[in-house]
Amino acid sequence: MSEARERAVTGPPVRPRGWGRRHRVLLIAVVALLVSAVLLGIRPWESCGPGLRAVDADKDSVGSSYVCVGLNLDSGPVRDDDPLDPLEKLIKSRNEKAGDNFKTIVMLENLTPDPKVDSQPFPFIQREVQGAITAAWPKNGPPGIKLLLANYGSNADHWRVAAEEIVAAAAAQRIVAVTAVGNSSENSRALVAELSRHGIATIGATPTADNMNTDPKGVRIDNFFRVGPTNTDEARAAAGYIAAHGFKRVMMIQGVSKEDTYATTLAEAFQNSSKIPVIFTKTYDVKPFTDISREGYLRGLFSKWHNDICGARPDLIYFAGRGLDVGALVPALAGDGACEGLDTVTVMTGDDASTLAGNPLPLNGDISVRLRYTALAYPDQWDMFTADPAHPAYKKNYDNFVAEFTGTHGFPKAELWDGAAMIEHDAVAAAVEAAVQNVSADPVSVADVLRAIDCNSPVPGATGFVAFDQATGNQLDKALPILSIDPDGSVHPVDLVWSRGRPLNTKADCGR
Repeated sequence: MSEARERAVTGPPVRPRGWGRRHRVLLIAVVALLVSAVLLGIRPWESCGPGLRAVDADKDSVGSSYVCVGLNLDSGPVRDDDPLDPLEKLIKSRNEKAGDNFKTIVMLENLTPDPKVDSQPFPFIQREVQGAITAAWPKNGPPGIKLLLANYGSNADHWRVAAEEIVAAAAAQRIVAVTAVGNSSENSRALVAELSRHGIATIGATPTADNMNTDPKGVRIDNFFRVGPTNTDEARAAAGYIAAHGFKRVMMIQGVSKEDTYATTLAEAFQNSSKIPVIFTKTYDVKPFTDISREGYLRGLFSKWHNDICGARPDLIYFAGRGLDVGALVPALAGDGACEGLDTVTVMTGDDASTLAGNPLPLNGDISVRLRYTALAYPDQWDMFTADPAHPAYKKNYDNFVAEFTGTHGFPKAELWDGAAMIEHDAVAAAVEAAVQNVSADPVSVADVLRAIDCNSPVPGATGFVAFDQATGNQLDKALPILSIDPDGSVHPVDLVWSRGRPLNTKADCGR
């Protein structure tokens, strides 16, 4: 039979179906998953280590087209050219020496802040990590402590990913507590509630909103504690300062974003605390803009308020908003023209103003601006505290912290100026104490141990003795420095006050 006839009879050779045809259902599923991930901003092909997921980022803002969110199990980079890389390598090397009988503390923050959206700058985050390292591994500290960093991304938008990864790793990593928690916001509040639902305790360092210890429905979060003050503490301190210094005409500028619980609860707390009526209030809201920065937008908005402020003639403006936003107000006040009868004005605000320190501010212009804020901590705060017999103990605890920070770990003392390292140190120090005292390795057992850190058994810290209120989880008797910022960005102490009017007192606070 000819070759042509054979082909006619038998037909063309049969070829096996391709992989895609043979596994059509699987291929469709994979494509669907990739499309869904892209729509959610997740980029699985990017280089993120275990416990992390890649999401899109604004390269112009963070220097990377992607960032990694979740729990950094391998202490690797969380973005291109990660500036935290040296500290992450240090953490990795220490974790590798923890042995088999270890317990883990997680520091949760926005490790990749976007200046277009976020008010907290990266150097503040870096100093928090330094403080966490200092508390986790003091020279003669307990063995078997691990530290892991977790990232919930810009504006805490990826808090669900961070929560899922922490919960998934809690048992295997023997997580004692999650510390830091970042800014007060609806996202960070939801994250804390989700971790608590799974029995995981959090110890807030910087979130000060009064409602951070309640979930979005207003129910108390049983497993939330904090070493920093509440906004009521800060507002009460500010109100006392205002009354003591004879201010008569108080105006308030208030951020009203529903997401930013720091600003809204700070305003409410000040109104409830101040004995001097607020004569005038202006409000603002900030959305993520595509064509202008947050600071640029607010600089223009506040300039339009100049005539209103001149007409009100306040001798003090209480600013219930982010520090970055105060930085936009100052040039609008000082540089947009003189006001008849208003040569000088004091601007008082909360702890977020620490993000302005270290940078020049145009405080002296057509109107002279004096900037004051209630701080979480300040390195020289105990030099202002000499009247109480307990003073040597507070100063000694701080000196011990400095010795570990600068001596054991070699961090520069100059890094302490904004209090970030001090306050995060105290959060991790409380977690380390819980790790030592807890007889169980199960994460759900830790909250009871933390509740035992009360007025009878406080933990010595850089910012004072850490003791938690049994009913609220808030810090008892927090020391609050009141600081000023000069035009060159330097910070100076003005006063030291206490959230309950006095230092921790065992008899008064424990009912003895």
